Amino acid sequence: MESQQLQCHRDDEYPGIFSTSNSAPSSDLLYACKFAQSPGFEHIVALANEDGKIAFQDTNVVGKARPVHGTQAHENAIFDLCWAPTSWQIITASGDQTSILFDIGSSSITPISIFRGHTASIKSVDFSPTNSSLFASGSRDGTIMVWDARESIHLKAENVIKNAHPVQGLTEVKTSRTKKRTTPSTCVSSSVTSVLFQNDHTLFSAGAADGNIHIWDLRKNYTVYKGDPLPRTSIPYGGLTCRSGIASLSLNPGKTLLYAAAMDDVIYEFNVASYDETPVGIYGGHEQHSFYIKSCLSGDGKYLISGSSDDHAYVWKVGAGPRPLLKLDGHGAEVTCVAWSSNNVPKILTCADDVRHRIWRINTIEETNDAENMREIRGRSYKLDVQAPIPKSCEESLSRIKKKVNIMPMSSLGCKTPKSILKVNQNARMLDRTPDILANSPRSSKEHLLTGTPRIALSPLTSINELTPNQCGNSSNINRAAASRRLEMDQTDYSSPTRDLPNYVADGVSPHSKIRSSTKRKKLDWLTDLSRKITPNSQNKMRRIK
Repeated sequence: MESQQLQCHRDDEYPGIFSTSNSAPSSDLLYACKFAQSPGFEHIVALANEDGKIAFQDTNVVGKARPVHGTQAHENAIFDLCWAPTSWQIITASGDQTSILFDIGSSSITPISIFRGHTASIKSVDFSPTNSSLFASGSRDGTIMVWDARESIHLKAENVIKNAHPVQGLTEVKTSRTKKRTTPSTCVSSSVTSVLFQNDHTLFSAGAADGNIHIWDLRKNYTVYKGDPLPRTSIPYGGLTCRSGIASLSLNPGKTLLYAAAMDDVIYEFNVASYDETPVGIYGGHEQHSFYIKSCLSGDGKYLISGSSDDHAYVWKVGAGPRPLLKLDGHGAEVTCVAWSSNNVPKILTCADDVRHRIWRINTIEETNDAENMREIRGRSYKLDVQAPIPKSCEESLSRIKKKVNIMPMSSLGCKTPKSILKVNQNARMLDRTPDILANSPRSSKEHLLTGTPRIALSPLTSINELTPNQCGNSSNINRAAASRRLEMDQTDYSSPTRDLPNYVADGVSPHSKIRSSTKRKKLDWLTDLSRKITPNSQNKMRRIK
């Protein structure tokens, strides 16, 4: 990929979606595009625009560009769509507050079910990775709904997460007849911009204002919660700016790395195998000025692509640092949604506000400077300098991450590609506690490669108690003060902290329990009991009477 160039041929440039009843192209912008995931059909891409039309295009067709005809699926804009993992179906998210499940296995697009329940525009939908009957939807009303497509009547969702991303607002409180003060409150609901399944019972969600990524356990029934639901865990916003909203979420094929495209012009990479809050990578260089700009991964998870407000699309190599690898130049307006085919042949689709969508392929036309060649090629990819300065959008995030982790360039370890790994320095405290015998040893196994000094050959450690005073004095690797402290500590007689305390186990007596006879007291009759109560004085009186 690094040594190859992507091109957009003239026949791979399309002017939006055509109506089936009108031959004129539509002026409506494309809001969503996704390649199919079913084996053998990765070349089919689904398109949706702001007029509510949906269309399907075969990207294997090479030649003269043909009009892409669509079907009216909604009466409002379609903001997102998702392919079913195991069936030839697709689900849509629309501004008319509904989601529709379509069957596209036949020659026509047939609606199967309509899902109603949200009170605002639906911004994102996603299927479970292994269950085509389970999908989730996120809306501007701040609610996440989980649906079962097998139900015949969809009057309500199976699981409802209300106020999924609350933000802190201000509420006026009247303190007196003439004075008022504002107090913070969390009753303001933020729009849910993206929902994404990790597995059948784990769901990621992102909001437009808080910048947090919530992880929900769908085995809980959040519908019965009276207050704000609590997620299983949360990943806080990784940047420092006030532009903390997240536009889209993406997962690698192994479901272990999560990529969050934030509004601060940075894409954050998180390890969701451990749900660590510290990003393991950041990617910048693009401009994220709109929530309509999306990002996605290649089929093998090695490359990341995103649209940009500067009329370009950018490609990064995963794990190679914050600088982009390629820039796709050809659009005349903001590049919004992007898609990457999952087959072996690299194929990228980009949509922009110039009402054009382009298909980018490996270059098949030889580069020449003649006018005919310039007319045939409508877009090119440019390889960017990997040694260029780090994008400004990433500098603040890197400064925050450096406080928690150490950044070690892989290029210094013999790697051809400059690469930065954010590695937690877990051994820093342990090195401070070790004896001074390790002071001259390298901290890493390859540190001698960086300094150019030969590696110190270390012999097996000998116990300090076994050393004679002469050996301690002649040894240059052991600090005398450290050795004497260790000897004093070994000779110190430590007494047990419980030596003077009573041992109730050994004594068999505890002050917290009374010793009682195991035999039950025999109940006496009234005559015997009365005779025992007679005192000696009473007996003497009885004798005198006699």
